[in-house]
Amino acid sequence: MKSLFALVFIIFSCSTFAQTIENPRVQSSEDPTTQIIKVERNAKYTILTFEHAQTEEAGWITLNKGIYLQDYDGHEMYKFIKCEGIPLMPEKKELAAGAPKFTFKVYFEKVPASVKRINVIERATPKTERGSYFNYFGLSLSESDKGENGPKYQI
Repeated sequence: MKSLFALVFIIFSCSTFAQTIENPRVQSSEDPTTQIIKVERNAKYTILTFEHAQTEEAGWITLNKGIYLQDYDGHEMYKFIKCEGIPLMPEKKELAAGAPKFTFKVYFEKVPASVKRINVIERATPKTERGSYFNYFGLSLSESDKGENGPKYQI
């Protein structure tokens, strides 16, 4: 009977897992104008909140719906579900030079609680290709490894 109770408790605990990490640590990023400011994991999704700061030049921003998460070792992938606050390709959001910062959210399949670091891959590109993509490597999913004064990039 104790074993059954323990099993039910473990299953219930795993299915109700929820976590929010403000200012998570990132080992490296390919986009210096956009930071991940929050990671939320709940029973249904893993949600990343991004903050974009436009440069001194006018431009545009868009999200490739091929974006995905992968565990840090690259063994498991978690698919894109939806986004809020940013258009999907081929649509673009035009940005004035020095426009105010804005945030957007990207929803992915649920990443298990056992995964402690992930990569965010918008597009795998050769180093010779122009442009920047929302590619982040070594995003910590550990509350104890968050940045104290904002995201910490170790490039």
